Amino acid sequence: MYKALIVEDEDLMRGYLAEKLGDLCPEWEAAATAADGMEAVEKLAHERFDAVITDIRMPGMDGLELARYIRRSDAQMPILILSGYDEFDYARAAVRLNVFDYLLKPLNEDELASALSAMAEQASARRAAAGSPLLAAALQGDAEAERTLLLQHSPCALALLAPAYQPADTERGSRLQALADEALSGFAPLCVGQTEYTAVLIPTQSEGLTETVCRGVLQRFVQTHPDCRCGYAAVGTEGVPSALQKALPALRLALALDAPLQSADWMYEQRTAHQQLQTMLQTLNEALVQGALTQERQAALTAMLAAFPAKARVTVAVSLLSTCDADAGVCAGALARLKGGEATAVFADALALLFAGQKTDGDTVSQLVRRSRDYLQLHFAESISLSALAEHFGVTAAYLSSLFHREMGRSYSQYLLQLRMEEAARRILAEPDTKIYDISRAVGFYSAKHFTHVFGRYYGVTPNQYRKQQTP
Repeated sequence: MYKALIVEDEDLMRGYLAEKLGDLCPEWEAAATAADGMEAVEKLAHERFDAVITDIRMPGMDGLELARYIRRSDAQMPILILSGYDEFDYARAAVRLNVFDYLLKPLNEDELASALSAMAEQASARRAAAGSPLLAAALQGDAEAERTLLLQHSPCALALLAPAYQPADTERGSRLQALADEALSGFAPLCVGQTEYTAVLIPTQSEGLTETVCRGVLQRFVQTHPDCRCGYAAVGTEGVPSALQKALPALRLALALDAPLQSADWMYEQRTAHQQLQTMLQTLNEALVQGALTQERQAALTAMLAAFPAKARVTVAVSLLSTCDADAGVCAGALARLKGGEATAVFADALALLFAGQKTDGDTVSQLVRRSRDYLQLHFAESISLSALAEHFGVTAAYLSSLFHREMGRSYSQYLLQLRMEEAARRILAEPDTKIYDISRAVGFYSAKHFTHVFGRYYGVTPNQYRKQQTP
């Protein structure tokens, strides 16, 4: 949803535009109205809008003067000019001010709807480009980007925003994107969307006011976006990456406890809750590696969950299942169990489903290993690492590695090598005229010399010797 400011001195027209805007184009809402340019300037100073729709002839500051004012600070905001006067001079001045469109009164609703639709595309592009490349680079540890950013905006704090956890949250991806759009609208340009959260840099007037200013800004945002959860930390002398390492646990704690705001400066209660969560996650991941949840571990997990405040137990359970190392598909099924009923009881049900999903009926190979094996059989010739494969299936590399060892009796690398060598041997015999160099590339080796060495170690002979031995 994009926010438009309606500027019109005629009461009936202003009311009509405010009421009809969403009907003409559902992507727009009339977020505010103003009776003249000066009132519009006041609203622009305190709220962000995606576009301005303004009459051209108004007392005091008219529409063109308002457009000139906007252009001094924003060269690209869409401005739609409305006028009852078909005068060339006005139109020419509007074109020079780079207005989005110029519509004549009485308004044609089809024309207005088309203009609004086109403006929505421009607003979407502006939001997508609004993310700060400097902040994105600084989060990745780019020292030069960080220096430039902090030179302009220090002292400051780093806030991470994400939507609240919900059991069986099949729409979390779209909710993440919707919150990112709202954050870009409210905090651009010091805002950038990431995979699991939106990062915002909040400048403050002084180091002593960092906590107060940051908390006040975030509280105002949460009031209008109640689904938002925030974790934040001051950006000190250690820089942005260090602040990220402090803000991320704060965000995870806010999500787990379903608390709107969580500072990295934890009190005793928050520190204790964080340690409990870490212990529970470690216990659950250890059980996943071993492929079974003992009664002792289940009892310990249930007891630790019961130690949290009653209102937070479900979100704590969701947090654990959402961040553990289990297969994403199995986790989704387990999360669906966290609906209704007493929290510790539904958590026990979810754990039972989670570990039941580690095995397929009558098979000793888990669903995750089978899916990984099938994927590798299609992609073994590509440069694919264990980390990349684990990321593809939404688990950690350590967890996937342990499953390969336990259930396949070999490491990931050994299995990948087996696939490549078996395919190479097949091709050597089936394609007697194909050069060994071409076969090596077809099975994922870009150096024929390296391929020959590996093949020799695997089969005990060189590729050419293998071809000659097997040829009648």
